[in-house]
Amino acid sequence: MRIDEFEFEEEKTLSTVAELLEKMAKEIRDGDRLELPMPSLKEGVIKLPLGEPIETSIEVNIRKKAIRLNLVMRWNAKED
Repeated sequence: MRIDEFEFEEEKTLSTVAELLEKMAKEIRDGDRLELPMPSLKEGVIKLPLGEPIETSIEVNIRKKAIRLNLVMRWNAKED
């Protein structure tokens, strides 16, 4: 699997962003796997096994007409 195949940007409404983050939070709390939607040109979901600890970083760039918030999470994949 090539990681760059799954890098994409998609516009969402505030409501759909909130729903996605709530779903991700529940899956992280459950601690089994994280399921993310595929890019709009592909069908299905990306299934990621969760592991601990999860390293996080937040980057904020504020410009005159745009704000960019990058949230990065990194963890070691579970060995099955």
